[in-house]
Amino acid sequence: MLYNISGLLCNSQLYQEGKKLLAFLFAGLPSFLLALPVNYILVEYFKWSEILAYALVLLFQVIMNFFMCRLIVFKKYNDKPLLTQFWLFFSGILLFRIADWVIYAFLVQTLGFYYLGVQMTNIMLFSLLKFKFSERVIER
Repeated sequence: MLYNISGLLCNSQLYQEGKKLLAFLFAGLPSFLLALPVNYILVEYFKWSEILAYALVLLFQVIMNFFMCRLIVFKKYNDKPLLTQFWLFFSGILLFRIADWVIYAFLVQTLGFYYLGVQMTNIMLFSLLKFKFSERVIER
């Protein structure tokens, strides 16, 4: 009886979505691992403002994440051309990234929070929303 229940869970859509979410997070790992040091270098060594540096880092992450998602996460490509998929992804993710940037700017500039801590927190906060949006754009 227990075996049948676990078999049902393994084949469920929830299980498949969970696997895909983990793949999505894994696909975002390279841009995340590059984003923190790039942000740090731009702020600490090149003396850019935290706000400007983070805007550039977000742009870099959007581009890199699109291609990583297509390669690793969303295996079923729809019939839309690559450029169309990229534009839909970019324009939609840009809304999430603007919200991310506004929160970042407020917490860093107004409240004085440490910029790298806010960056890491925002990544966690927005991951699930960006996953569901990306899935829609690339797979459907």
